[in-house]
Amino acid sequence: MKKVLILIFVMAISSATYSQTMPSLNTDDVTKAGVETLAKENPELENQIKDVLKKDEGIQKETINYLKENPETSSALTKIISENKDSIDGVMKSILGDSQLTTAAIDWISNNPEMLNKVMKLAGM
Repeated sequence: MKKVLILIFVMAISSATYSQTMPSLNTDDVTKAGVETLAKENPELENQIKDVLKKDEGIQKETINYLKENPETSSALTKIISENKDSIDGVMKSILGDSQLTTAAIDWISNNPEMLNKVMKLAGM
């Protein structure tokens, strides 16, 4: 009887051990973690983000759309857009000339792994 109980106990432990699976890593999660680490370790990132914001129209449009939708920046951005007659370059220059809007834009890009990845590619990183 003891042998049967020992055999059942060993089989239960074996099946429990084999039924556990190793967690798989999602490549998007790994990429996201790498981008975030790079952002934290690179003190020049803010300047690189500003340079890309000055040059790339796609990043400019996405950033402007974010600032339009953000309740904290929407009123200031509406005023800037009306003053610049919807000129993307003019709007972006005005954003980069305003420290609060610049900070909001840089923080959004830095904390958004997808945007940060795009900016880093454009900056040659």
